[in-house]
Amino acid sequence: MKLMTFERWTRRIETFFSQTDCKENGRTQKRAAWFFIALLAVYSIARGLVAASARPLWFDELLTLTIASQPNLRDMWSAMTRGFDSQPPPFYLLERICLALPVTKQVALRLPSILAFPFFLLFVFTYVRKRSGELIACLCAVVFFSTSLFQTYQTEARGYSMMMACIVLALVCYQRLPSTRWTVFLGISLTLAGSFHYFAVFATIPFGLAEAVLTLATRRVRWYVWGALASGVLPLMICWPLLRAMKTFYGPHAYARVVFSQVSQAFGYYGSYFLTDYKVGLGLAAVSIAAIIGSVLRRKWALHQRTEDKAVDFAEGTLLLALNVLPLIVFVLMCLTHGLMLDRHALPATVGVALGVARAIYIVGPEGIVLFFILLFPGLAVQENNFWRQGSVQGLHELSVRSNAEFGQIQDFIQSGGYPDLPVVVNQGMVYFQIVHYSPPEWTKRLVYLTDSEKELTFEGADTIVKAMLGVRDFSPVQLVSYEEFTKTQRRFLVYCDGPGWILKNLSRDAASVRLLKLDKGRKLLLMQMSRSPE
Repeated sequence: MKLMTFERWTRRIETFFSQTDCKENGRTQKRAAWFFIALLAVYSIARGLVAASARPLWFDELLTLTIASQPNLRDMWSAMTRGFDSQPPPFYLLERICLALPVTKQVALRLPSILAFPFFLLFVFTYVRKRSGELIACLCAVVFFSTSLFQTYQTEARGYSMMMACIVLALVCYQRLPSTRWTVFLGISLTLAGSFHYFAVFATIPFGLAEAVLTLATRRVRWYVWGALASGVLPLMICWPLLRAMKTFYGPHAYARVVFSQVSQAFGYYGSYFLTDYKVGLGLAAVSIAAIIGSVLRRKWALHQRTEDKAVDFAEGTLLLALNVLPLIVFVLMCLTHGLMLDRHALPATVGVALGVARAIYIVGPEGIVLFFILLFPGLAVQENNFWRQGSVQGLHELSVRSNAEFGQIQDFIQSGGYPDLPVVVNQGMVYFQIVHYSPPEWTKRLVYLTDSEKELTFEGADTIVKAMLGVRDFSPVQLVSYEEFTKTQRRFLVYCDGPGWILKNLSRDAASVRLLKLDKGRKLLLMQMSRSPE
């Protein structure tokens, strides 16, 4: 079989491009594409509302509620300056406005994220169609229904969904430079992204790298663009006292800090973004990077393209490549600054990988579209079918995956164990916060959560939950007691366990006797008898 030369391969791709452009310039196809995006938007809102009403608020969302639901703005500011949560003030203001809507709190708080996702899809579609046409743009929009951005963050009362919508809008704006109007919109979109979540500052790095490449290629500095990019750092600079207060509040042991030997952790994030194994996630990233490089080189070799246009294409390719490797960029920064890293820090990488995959489909042609349908749509159909049958969505943490009715079951579970006059220690701080919020106040008076930062640090490797609970104590009806004080004054008490935790481990060591009262589906109710002081 005669191998196809590069010239013939290029000619074949150029033929496919021209045919695709002719087809997609048709009015009917454009209308169909916009109608399809509208359907996706409506579906995402409907699904988001159902998921929001079915899944209770989890720990981080309850922190949002604690601050946003304060009686007045002065109290809300006081809660923010305490440092137990890390969202920018504009985010809390928006959540406070939504709480005034005539819907349940768990829907109201998540409404901004739910409504941001359709805009995110629209911006993705707008960005991709400029280079690859309506068909590929529609397919790229569908990809995000198989990501954590849709499965988790679209129904979470945090700023991730809104931040991501603003970042993709910034991509659309950067694609249309050097227009003065789009430059202004670029600055506004990056500022808004940082106003919804501080993590957005990491997304400005790829934009800065792209503009630096363009500056070197054209030997001309676009100061107005650099000004727009710098505006993305403004929210972080303005709110720096709040971030410093948070750092002081949590100290040096908040979550787990990363070191260079943990680079596999950053690679694993690709799998979490696309709800799959990390090897599959890395494979998608590899395909994306190869497609971006290939498309940039193809345009570079096109003799009819102007030098300035080639520089713009190279800068845009740099932007997408940097988004693809953003987890590694953030990982290196966190190692150098001795910071902590979670997969949410580099969430914009999801966009970079998906946009690169869209370019790969465009390069391969009709075969790529067929392969896309074969690989994506069966899994997506199973995912959505499971959601509508079960009426719930997988949350960020396993402890958050529970129904509203389950909190009543927890109450019945504890009450049926007997000893109605004994206090009940809840082993997990996240579970305790949820139970207090969703259970009758007259019953939760029996429940307590024990605090000891050193013991939690020894067992968990971090003391974040204990400190967070201490932070919300003045703003929420939680009952916190020092571990040492409680074990010295209480001779008998119950312990409710919904998973592993540092409290049970220490109590099991310090108690004279431990008696299992009830066991059901991983939940345990224990009777602790203390006859000696803890070591």
